[in-house]
Amino acid sequence: MKPRTKLQFRVVGLSSQLPDIKSMMTEWANNDCLNHIGYATKSRVVCMECGERFSTELVNRKRAVCPHCGASLKIEWSRKRTNQQFIRIGKADICEEFQVIRCFELYAYYREGREPHYLIREVLQHWIKDDGKREVMALARNTGCSGWCGNLEIRNKTVGSYYSIGDNDVYCDKYHPDSVFKPQYTRMGIDYRLHGLSFLDAINAIPVNPKLETLLKAKRYDLLSHWYSLRYKVSSYWPSIKICLRNKYKIKDASMWFDYLDLLTRYHKDLHNAYYVCPTNLKRTHDLYVAKKKRDDEKARKARDMQRLLELKKYAEDYIKEKSKFFDLKLSDGKIVVIPLKSLEEFKKEGEIMHHCVFSNEYFKKKDSLILSARIGKKHIETVEVNLKTLSIVQSRGVCNRNTEYHDSIVKLVNNNMNLIQKCLKKVA
Repeated sequence: MKPRTKLQFRVVGLSSQLPDIKSMMTEWANNDCLNHIGYATKSRVVCMECGERFSTELVNRKRAVCPHCGASLKIEWSRKRTNQQFIRIGKADICEEFQVIRCFELYAYYREGREPHYLIREVLQHWIKDDGKREVMALARNTGCSGWCGNLEIRNKTVGSYYSIGDNDVYCDKYHPDSVFKPQYTRMGIDYRLHGLSFLDAINAIPVNPKLETLLKAKRYDLLSHWYSLRYKVSSYWPSIKICLRNKYKIKDASMWFDYLDLLTRYHKDLHNAYYVCPTNLKRTHDLYVAKKKRDDEKARKARDMQRLLELKKYAEDYIKEKSKFFDLKLSDGKIVVIPLKSLEEFKKEGEIMHHCVFSNEYFKKKDSLILSARIGKKHIETVEVNLKTLSIVQSRGVCNRNTEYHDSIVKLVNNNMNLIQKCLKKVA
């Protein structure tokens, strides 16, 4: 987009004067950000940093130093010979009155027998003034696999397109250690170690959210990374978080820790006690409570099943008492046989075979309905409901409530023999 305002013209001019730091960013990312991996089999290790092979005898506890390039490698047991990594990195600078945030995307390609190939591009720049006014220089967004195209130009700060990122913002995994931030940002706790939030999110959210500022100043990036997805839990468990801060307790897995606090709440444990909220081994303690919850849930399920069996036993007795006068009924046209369901077990079996709700919706409780099963030999064809007050067919359903090719014949058979149902109805009248 072409610049239109004085501020935009000024940003475009200053942006063109910024030094090219792609080589510096690539070298730093290779040393401090990217993973150094070696793929090992029983006979060899392939170093992804130089592409050379060396003996597996140099591997010790899944670590090894490549004898060719001297890289310290994390060993993965695999027959792979290629690798690809992607990372977003940033650098903060001060240019005249602007705080400048430069964001880069780096792709690293590795292959056995070759030196690594790096592709880096600057995708976005934030230019922010002390009064909060800002402009964005960025590549154009697209819907392809790369996500960016074109050249660095002035872009809309807020984009309304469904496929575009709001505010044209980028979350950087790491910032270069030589990044320089203005004093008003360093007072918030923002420095090159910022992660878990983008710079724009941090400066917009911190002034109105003291909890976020506390986490940032305490360098609790383990919780900051879950701020947007688990914000309600951060607020709910803030007293427990403050206990962790006072005890300098590091939360290695925030999602697991919040799940663990949910379990503590379930069992009415004291969430203001460091003994509970700062476990020495989070995973082991979490798993113990998960196992306890599983046992309790199983116990509760069995109790519910037992209660339901007791209820069903009462209904089974009532069903037999009310419908036993129909149990000798048998309607047939020589091929199709229609008989009543005589017990709750038969209702359950009918529902399972026909994949409908005759049992789950408790049709056996309907006092004015007679449920019949239409069969050919041992095969269940349709389930028929007859209204005993009007002596009419309410419905006749096949598998998954669909009508079968025998539907009309079944309906005709039951209607032609409705007098037999009426006779059964009058037996004890």
